[in-house]
Amino acid sequence: MTGAITLGRLFAQPGVAAPLRDAAIAWQEGVISSVSTGAPAADSGLIGLPAMVDAHSHARGLHHLAFGAKDQTFELWRVALYAHPPVDPYLNALLAFGRLARAGVGTVMHVYSSIFVNRLASDAEAIARAARDVGIRLAFAIPLRDTRSLGYGDDEELLARHPPEDRETIRKTWLYDFPSPNAYMALVRDIAARIEGPTVNVVLAPNSPQACTDALLEATAAEAAAMARPIQTHLLETAIQREWADATYPDGGFIRHLAKLGLLSPRFSGAHGVWLRPDECALMAEHGASIVVNTSSNLRLRSGIAPVSDYLEAGMRFGVGVDSFGIDDDDDILREMRVMHWLHSLDRLPRRLTHGGLFEAAHRNGFRACTGREGYGVVAPGAPADLLVLDWAAMSHDLIEGMQDEMEVLLTRAASRHVKHLFVAGRQVVREGKVVGIDLEAVEREVLGQARAAGQKMRALRPVMDRSMEALGSFYGEGTHAGRRPVG
Repeated sequence: MTGAITLGRLFAQPGVAAPLRDAAIAWQEGVISSVSTGAPAADSGLIGLPAMVDAHSHARGLHHLAFGAKDQTFELWRVALYAHPPVDPYLNALLAFGRLARAGVGTVMHVYSSIFVNRLASDAEAIARAARDVGIRLAFAIPLRDTRSLGYGDDEELLARHPPEDRETIRKTWLYDFPSPNAYMALVRDIAARIEGPTVNVVLAPNSPQACTDALLEATAAEAAAMARPIQTHLLETAIQREWADATYPDGGFIRHLAKLGLLSPRFSGAHGVWLRPDECALMAEHGASIVVNTSSNLRLRSGIAPVSDYLEAGMRFGVGVDSFGIDDDDDILREMRVMHWLHSLDRLPRRLTHGGLFEAAHRNGFRACTGREGYGVVAPGAPADLLVLDWAAMSHDLIEGMQDEMEVLLTRAASRHVKHLFVAGRQVVREGKVVGIDLEAVEREVLGQARAAGQKMRALRPVMDRSMEALGSFYGEGTHAGRRPVG
């Protein structure tokens, strides 16, 4: 794609250098060919920077609350995901990707959560088509798991804790047969052959280490090394996961166990990492592994606040993810960055998150986690023509000239409503705040219509889910997941 734009201000290196004034940017074949200043036709009301990267998302067009998954402790909340109504995977992804594009996201790591392995390849094709139709870059993370579907314990033992009248429904709805590690890797290769291209790549995604046997994790590590594929898994997201990990690996430790399996490398990113300890951060940094911080999700699911100061101290890379769980259910990565900036730049912290560190996370580190490629996050010749353009005039309408710099305004006020244009690989994806080429409102109406048509079935399942949450709450409350046994 060939094109050009002029801007009143351009953050060519956001967080590192002051914005350029009256900047003209040109690109050819999806790559920036020139950047110059002094452009006479520059629009002073626009400010540009590299497009954002959402390095951990589940790309759910239907928000969790819509189908009854209220915010609560993660291990109980996840039960409600099984009540997700049947929705066309293409439309669901189209809606999710359209929202992300409208919020300024040019690249997304979509960690797919379907339990239906038999249709995973066809779903992947539909989802990749949705990403191409919207125009964003897609890292499609193929879900892998082969143990512990219900929680951090043996499935049959956990099933026995549920009321007898619910067990058959749970078995049919929650539990399913897993492929062997070799069959999973063959599926990964098949999906890659079907969907990969210039803006789509495949990622290996063990759901979480506690949901995978060592054999599956070893196969994942070997496949990633052989094919140079990224890996992403949910990692030590909650206090309950921390307790399980400490009880299961009391000697060498959980993260060291993953390293021994060959999982940790520069290709590896762990989502959340809220309960990582300083020595574990150091070990991950030693292997070049990274974390994706999901601030709003961690708050909403009562998981806690990621120890970003420890990440910085260890020299461990980290990215930014919205996790389909924005603070206002709006997938707004600009607001996500603001909350992250507030929490991790406190004066009392041993190592504070700087502006440069924040944008390195949101750009370079996130892009690396998604694609395995370095160097993203600058607007310069040779860089991808992925450009986010914001309405500077709206953000700065009340400023007294010379009293605030652009970065402070950006971090204090920028939100998805300020997105004017988005270009990805030189293609215009958003124009004047609207996603180009699709009717996003019509897509949302269709998705909601499909979801509500399944309402009766979903409402019938809700009492089963409520009782399941109660049974699992008892299991975790007793500490059984951590090796403790109830007295009496």
